[in-house]
Amino acid sequence: MTMRTSDWLWLSSILLLALVLRIVKLDAGLWYDEIVTLVNSVRLPTRELITTYTSLNTHILFSLEAQASIALLGESAWSLRLPALIFGVASVGVLWWLARFVASPWEANLAALLMAVSYHHVWFSQNARGYTGLLFWSLFATAIFLHNMQRSTWRSWVGYAFVMAAALYTHLTAASFFAAQGIVYIALCIWNRFENERLGSKTGGNPLAEIAGLKPLFGFALGGALALALYAVLLPQILGTFDSVLALPVEKEVVAEWKSPIWTALEIVRSLQNLGLVTIVGLPAALLFVSIGVVSFFKHHPVFAAFYVVHIPLTLGILLILSFNIWPRFFFIDMGFIFLSLVRGVFVATQYLARVLKSRERWRVSGDQLGIMATMTGVFVSLFLLPLNYRYPKQDFVGAHAFVESSRAADDRVASFGLAADAFSGYYAPDWEVVKTRGQLDRLRAGHRAWLVYAFPGRTAQSYPDIMDSVATNFDFIQAFPGTLGHGDVLVYRSRQ
Repeated sequence: MTMRTSDWLWLSSILLLALVLRIVKLDAGLWYDEIVTLVNSVRLPTRELITTYTSLNTHILFSLEAQASIALLGESAWSLRLPALIFGVASVGVLWWLARFVASPWEANLAALLMAVSYHHVWFSQNARGYTGLLFWSLFATAIFLHNMQRSTWRSWVGYAFVMAAALYTHLTAASFFAAQGIVYIALCIWNRFENERLGSKTGGNPLAEIAGLKPLFGFALGGALALALYAVLLPQILGTFDSVLALPVEKEVVAEWKSPIWTALEIVRSLQNLGLVTIVGLPAALLFVSIGVVSFFKHHPVFAAFYVVHIPLTLGILLILSFNIWPRFFFIDMGFIFLSLVRGVFVATQYLARVLKSRERWRVSGDQLGIMATMTGVFVSLFLLPLNYRYPKQDFVGAHAFVESSRAADDRVASFGLAADAFSGYYAPDWEVVKTRGQLDRLRAGHRAWLVYAFPGRTAQSYPDIMDSVATNFDFIQAFPGTLGHGDVLVYRSRQ
């Protein structure tokens, strides 16, 4: 791939824009998952961090990166999130590089630009978790694989193996992505054998001969071995964690719906609801263009398209079989492919439209020019949505804490419960009490005015019905503190006596 001056200018401008958009409000208050990551992982001694696995939500490589960031810069919200920001910006760059293998320069520029201004990508780039790292490593692995289809070397497959291990050490959900690439590799091997038989020789001019050979198998095997070595000491804990999750009964409706693909789709739509009419019109159009783009990629670059078309249903199937929660973030790894398919679909549609109009001598604008204009419309829509990311923190524990502390009297008692208790007792307000039963709550307010703070209203109401019954009877709702995290509002109540 030859880089022109204009290519460098486009790429550097897009990366600079991506960096600026992700620096804004990087120091906003931490939300629940970030606090758990900080307290239960990042603050641990390194030896203990790499030998502790107590939750499926463990992101070991990210925690090590955050630990290094805090060691250099001191502990703060922005230093904790810095690795996510770096990988967020880097993933925009690697998407551009990957796109140059399968798309035109303009398609690469516009797909990277769409990701740079994406609300969801900015949100995750400011989230102290490993999801932008997963996106980066998966895009990087895909680019290496496609590069190796043109020129495969042992060295490049060693690089692929290290990228694969880094992704898996970031989070185990990467396993489904590399399983999808492995399935495609097996399909290539089978197809290569049929082609050899048809051509009557082992090579016979078959373009799949090299990529379907032993070098990719070596890359997959080495990557798996490296990941296994990294996780070896953790395997008993991982198996125990999986067993404990699988053994949990599904009794609460709010938990049961998290295991539904329909809920996942609705959550994605919900995150766009602030756009109103634009969502109603734009979302179906975007889905149409993505579909056209996927078909086009299957026609011209079937291996690239197959990676993601296999990954999405494979991940969904694994989650359904294991009865795990189907969080939208599990498909964040597919964002680059979706943006690139969207841009490709727009260009295919506009090129067809330009040909039709040209044949009627009513239009002189080229299909690429129409495609650029149409895609830039999507960029402006994303920019319209993006300020919503900065309006509130992800979860406003800071605002709730400041409000209660400024409003309480000297002898008032303050408590939290549910998941919010981890955030307050472990980070923001270690002096606040924690209640776990209705009896504890009744004793808290006996003879004192009491303040009660909790978060995730839907889940909390299902998990603590007795406490919520007491809240409804003995407390007044005072204020809600919204955040950008869906269903994550922080609520403040005060006792009536």
